[in-house]
Amino acid sequence: MSVSTEAQDETPQPTPVQKFKLGRSDGCFRYIGDAVEFVGHFKAGSYIGISMITIGPDGFPTPAADEQRAPAMDLQEWTRPSRYFWFGPTTVGRDYSITFVPRSDWGSSAIVTICGRQVPPEH
Repeated sequence: MSVSTEAQDETPQPTPVQKFKLGRSDGCFRYIGDAVEFVGHFKAGSYIGISMITIGPDGFPTPAADEQRAPAMDLQEWTRPSRYFWFGPTTVGRDYSITFVPRSDWGSSAIVTICGRQVPPEH
C-alpha cells in the first residue's frame, strides 16, 4: 500500500471536547490544557466573554499581542477593544460550542477563561 493510500484510510483524530458549567460565585469557567472545543449551556440573552492564551513551548503564556488563535462561536460577534472577546447576546437558551481558530494550532495547550453574564459589558 502506498503512503498516500494509507493516509487516506486513516480516520481523523477526534476533537478533544471539554464540557463546562460556569462557576456560581463569579460566573466563569477556567481551564488549562489542550481541549479545542468547549460545550456549555447559556440562557437566552446571555453575554459571553472568552479569552485564550496559548502556552508556548517554553511553558509560559504567549504575550497577548502575539496570540494567534481567536475564539469562534455560532453567534453574531460583538467585540470591544480588550483581550477578551465578547459574544452576545445569545439568541436562545441551549448548549453552545466554542472553538478556536486557526485549527492548525489545535493541540497546543492554552489557558482558557469563559464567563457569562446577563447584562452587556460596560463600554
